[in-house]
Amino acid sequence: MISEFIIALVVLVTVAAHVALYRWVKFKIHEGLILNYLRSAGEEGTSNYHHADAIAGHTQLTAKRIAVVCQNSGQIHPDPNGENHWCAS
Repeated sequence: MISEFIIALVVLVTVAAHVALYRWVKFKIHEGLILNYLRSAGEEGTSNYHHADAIAGHTQLTAKRIAVVCQNSGQIHPDPNGENHWCAS
């Protein structure tokens, strides 16, 4: 009985760690896509801040996912004057 409990606990911890790692990797990939777009758009001489819809059109991510990633990223900052506009630091 004790060994079954330990096995179940190990499986549960392993699955939880796998899910957490998967979410982190997915976030970092999406963050990288957004940062690449923001930095390349800044080099082209356009505005530093871009709306989530414009970013979504170039990265194939949804505007909702763009907003979530940008809010949680330490390298992407919101525009104080515009809603849902983002800039790479």
